[in-house]
Amino acid sequence: MKKVILKFCAVVSIVSGFALGSDHGYEADIKSTELLKTRKTVAEQPVQYLKTDKPEVTALKVEIPPGKETGWHKHTVPAFGYILSGKLTLEIEGGTVLRFEAGQAFVESMNVLHNGKNSGTEPLKIVAFYAGEEGKPNTVKSVEEKK
Repeated sequence: MKKVILKFCAVVSIVSGFALGSDHGYEADIKSTELLKTRKTVAEQPVQYLKTDKPEVTALKVEIPPGKETGWHKHTVPAFGYILSGKLTLEIEGGTVLRFEAGQAFVESMNVLHNGKNSGTEPLKIVAFYAGEEGKPNTVKSVEEKK
């Protein structure tokens, strides 16, 4: 369990831009910027930690062309995103629509269907981190499309 917590903390540190600051042991020339600090996901759920004996951290760079979308899906594990470039419109089951752009970070919903769309004119580039479990998918596509 300690290994799971340590790996998860490492992922959160990466997503938050190593937001420890120079007063936490870094040299004076090191700059850190807090990108995100939250207790809730984009779907207003409390942040949850995965309980597993087989933790696996995955980092992906996702690129979505203008006008394209991910299709409805859900994440079964804690997931975090950071927009490198472009504009993301995130539709969440139930009617919530959120918008993110370059430089913004967010905590994905867990077990809630959602669809990501590139709502800009340039390629959307996202870095996504998943605190998952070996042998299990981080993302599950919806069998039927939501409208």
